[in-house]
Amino acid sequence: MICPKRTSELLDLHLAPFKDKDPAWEIGVSKIAGRGVVATRSLKRGEIIFRDSPLLIGLAAHEEDSLNACSVCLKMLPDTRFMCRQGCGLPVCSLCAKKKQHKSDCDLFKSWGPNEPDVANSVIIRLLCVARAINLSKEQRDLIYCLQANLDNNHRTEVRNAAKCFKNFPTDKKLIEIMNRTVAVLRTNGFDKTTDRTNDNQEFNYRALYPLFGVVNHDCIPNAYYTFEEKTNNMIVRAAVDIPEGFEVTTTYTKLFTGNIARHLFLKMKKSFTCKCSRCSDPTEKGAFISGLYCRDTNCTGLVVPEISGLPHPNWNCLECKQKSTHAQMMKSQDFASGAINAKVNSNSLRTLVQYLNEKSDSFIPNSNYVVIDAKMSVLQRLQQGTRGLLRGAGAHTRLRYSRDITQLMDKLGLGDSLLRTHWKSFCVARRTPRQALADEPRSSAAGRAAVKAAELTSLLRSWRRSRRIRPSQRAQLILARLLLRRRWPPPSWLR
Repeated sequence: MICPKRTSELLDLHLAPFKDKDPAWEIGVSKIAGRGVVATRSLKRGEIIFRDSPLLIGLAAHEEDSLNACSVCLKMLPDTRFMCRQGCGLPVCSLCAKKKQHKSDCDLFKSWGPNEPDVANSVIIRLLCVARAINLSKEQRDLIYCLQANLDNNHRTEVRNAAKCFKNFPTDKKLIEIMNRTVAVLRTNGFDKTTDRTNDNQEFNYRALYPLFGVVNHDCIPNAYYTFEEKTNNMIVRAAVDIPEGFEVTTTYTKLFTGNIARHLFLKMKKSFTCKCSRCSDPTEKGAFISGLYCRDTNCTGLVVPEISGLPHPNWNCLECKQKSTHAQMMKSQDFASGAINAKVNSNSLRTLVQYLNEKSDSFIPNSNYVVIDAKMSVLQRLQQGTRGLLRGAGAHTRLRYSRDITQLMDKLGLGDSLLRTHWKSFCVARRTPRQALADEPRSSAAGRAAVKAAELTSLLRSWRRSRRIRPSQRAQLILARLLLRRRWPPPSWLR
């Protein structure tokens, strides 16, 4: 394990611009793995733990991405004439073309001789984030070497493929080693266009390395979450729950709403470790049943969950009748449900998808299953984007209902504050009537008691309207309910 003290010294140099005289964190020995970020004082829910700035940042430049974005300010450019005219093979805007950062990048890539400098090449543009490590100071490069790097057989592939795009790519072993090491560190600790919000954090469209955040360890029920400052791309990490002094700060490397098997497989293949957190040790996942499927016995109403065995294809057990099933048997049920629901998700009809989720899907898959949760999040995303397709008023009702479903699931998992929770909570508050808002106040308050009574009377009036029958003892309550609906509240003193 790399010395936590040396790591802390290098991080202090990197974070010097923030001038935090009393940091809420320190680098210490982790109970999860090696080093970790530990709280130096008790942190309240929502409190900022630390800020971090990118040591390296560049365009992700995946094959499916648009390549007309500035390599310095990262802003989108017009579709034509966006390549640097100096022949470095990088896209750049007219303002950034004069900046020191681009001059350094341009000189480096020109010396390597791009094969087609006037044509945007995703391999060259993607390499820029890695190549910038060459021009870092000694302390900054030492910081990269302090971070965890999973050195497998594939970490050299990127640099090897990029070399084919240049005429005079360097052969110096030291430079090649710096770039290969940087690739390994980025793959282990970096960001690479995370546009999926189901990991409960903010979208990030670039490739970057945040060194302090790179030391934060994983937990499937994280106690912190992050956002980014739009202008600077600096990261802000906040406490999702109250964190006692001495406790480790954790984040999640995976999607929150995936089952144990999928998370284990991802962490093993991409991050080279096995998670043993409380959620991963519980077949029911804290009672959230995100992996849960219906029992294969048609006479049983129980849920089937995978065993905690550490195997990629474990057996499954019914919690009701105790029947065992093989992984292959349960995957047939899961694949059928996934295919049916994803077909509706990929259709253009939002109304059909919502109707299917509300009326049909729970006949063959539990509402807690991750496929249903993903579909509901897809509905919420489309509604947020203003997609039409639901009856008037149905969109707001669906958004409120699905937001509550997912928030309740987060509560079962023990998740605290997050971007998702904040967004959906604000929507639910906006949709509440004044009467519902009062009902949320303490029951001991007069306003709270009045709101509860109002809800009871409203229910009574609705029942009476359906049946047209009422007992004499309920006549006074009926009058109160009518007054309530006519907004004559509080009622006359003779009715109180």
